[in-house]
Amino acid sequence: MKVFCTGASGYIGGSVAAHLVATGHQVTGLVRSQEKADAVRARGIQPLLGTLEDAERLAQAAHAADIVVNAASADHTGAVAALLGALAGSGKPFIHTSGSSIIGTRARGHRSEAIFDESTPITPSPARAARVALNDRILSCRGKGCRPVIICPSLIYGLGHGVEQHTTNLRRIFDTLLQLRPAFRVHALQPGVEDLDFQSEAHPCAVE
Repeated sequence: MKVFCTGASGYIGGSVAAHLVATGHQVTGLVRSQEKADAVRARGIQPLLGTLEDAERLAQAAHAADIVVNAASADHTGAVAALLGALAGSGKPFIHTSGSSIIGTRARGHRSEAIFDESTPITPSPARAARVALNDRILSCRGKGCRPVIICPSLIYGLGHGVEQHTTNLRRIFDTLLQLRPAFRVHALQPGVEDLDFQSEAHPCAVE
């Protein structure tokens, strides 16, 4: 199938695109520079130069694809609107990468027995209210001839398979801790981190 993937040179999007190429799909990836275009082309991905602000270019790419994967930004409403507008009435899948922080609580590192699934009501923090609203907007397109799927990964770790092989999230956490210089030790690793290989396979599974 023909897949259009935003964030194709990024940590998550690049690994998703690499997995799609490896499984026989024809992938076109949105990139912001000629340098990144050359890098993704070397990995079997057809580059499309542009940004999430290029609504017309996004719409054209989505219209030409069989599947659209948005792995560039969980919060860019303009890009989502352009992609969904192009897919309306097509019956094509739209796979949007959000994040598990939409159900974040003030647990402060303590284990919680709360379980969330697709039917669980969400009361997001003020920082994630707009993201949840965007997710709701995406899911509302089910009745408009589109097949939306939202994937909410947690904190992802592992070596990337695309152009960007390293996550910056864990680095930021440890940089902050080093700046604070606390005396600390890790007692246990709680669920809340996710292997990148698993995440890379989740997007194609959502299509199947």
